[in-house]
Amino acid sequence: MNSPLALSAPAVIDELRGELAPILAENGQSFDRLRTVFMIAVQQNPDILKCTPESLRREISKCAADGLVPDSKEAVLLPYWDRDAQAHLANYQPMVYGVVKRMKELGSVFNIVCEIVCREDTFSFNAADPDSLVHTWDVFSDTPRGETRAAYVIFRDDQKRVMHREIMTLAELQSVRNASKAPNSPAWRNFEGEMYQKAVLRRGSKYITINNDKIRTLIERQDALFDLNALPAVERIDPFSGRTIENDASGRPALAHNPGATADTRQRREREPVESRSEGGANIQTRHSGINDGSTRDEQTEKKKADLPEKPPELPDISVRQEDVEKATEVFSKVLRVANEHELDPADRRVTLKQLVPSWKESLPDYLHPILKACIDATDWSIRTAAEGKSWMGDHAAFVFKVKSLLGIEKLNVGKYPD
Repeated sequence: MNSPLALSAPAVIDELRGELAPILAENGQSFDRLRTVFMIAVQQNPDILKCTPESLRREISKCAADGLVPDSKEAVLLPYWDRDAQAHLANYQPMVYGVVKRMKELGSVFNIVCEIVCREDTFSFNAADPDSLVHTWDVFSDTPRGETRAAYVIFRDDQKRVMHREIMTLAELQSVRNASKAPNSPAWRNFEGEMYQKAVLRRGSKYITINNDKIRTLIERQDALFDLNALPAVERIDPFSGRTIENDASGRPALAHNPGATADTRQRREREPVESRSEGGANIQTRHSGINDGSTRDEQTEKKKADLPEKPPELPDISVRQEDVEKATEVFSKVLRVANEHELDPADRRVTLKQLVPSWKESLPDYLHPILKACIDATDWSIRTAAEGKSWMGDHAAFVFKVKSLLGIEKLNVGKYPD
């Protein structure tokens, strides 16, 4: 007799075949491989099937969109108990190997070295010379390398030049763990070194230019597990301007230097009240971020809802030069298509949208920026409206039609609207 486990696992994954097969093919993967890996993952951790079907579908779709498989090497599916939902939810996390693999495949960087430094290792570097880092250990020694002391990542371009080098001390790594949603989860208990590597990889990635949408989204996945907005505890100052670029004097990170913050995090910070503290006899007000107008959180929430317009913005009437039509078509298609990336939840789509704004702006001449802003606002409106359960597809399609008319083209690839 087949066990319920053997029956449930194929049912879960086979239901996604039609949706995931095209996505996997685009990333050079096959559905059969994903299915096999998922079955093995369930055998190794049967608690995966305790997760709600919705969370499993969502997280497996994210994994497929990233071009990875949950084999505990490229990526992993972690079941966890959500106290608010009173249910087991699945959480997909790309592993260091998977992130590095995709970054190389998609051409963002030529080489990435991400390692843990242990007590018995030889480790030295010159802070003023990115190429100076030396890290060695005796692979033939019978003596353990000892406990973790630090972690680092080095990004190199196709000329083997150092794009960025990031080093985190043990204290900083432990701060990441303490800021995690589940610091004592099986992931931290069983794969501490891997989690430390992910932390330094994520932090280092903020300092390199990544123009590939898939890579940026893949790296941001880790923010679901880490609260990196509270890290690091060490203050960083721009030596040329004197401006704080990572932490303010209170130990809180500077909002301007936090491209990985999610939309929900930013909204949460905007609602944080002003705190008073005494320093040197003076009463100093410290504002975490945003502006507090004395309203309650419920009032601010209602205000945010009220800020959502009934319709998307109007499209500026700007003549697009013929030589710019091809590039404008490409960029506007990418912007408007984010609304139809249904493998991502609304928060992830908004994060993706905001993270890609700088690269989109750089690729277009200045006179097209008002149209770009309208497309971004229309996409954001569509995502927020859909999240509230309201109708949005008709207005989005009408906006797309206006963009096509403005560009003088017949088709704009904005993805498939849900049935």
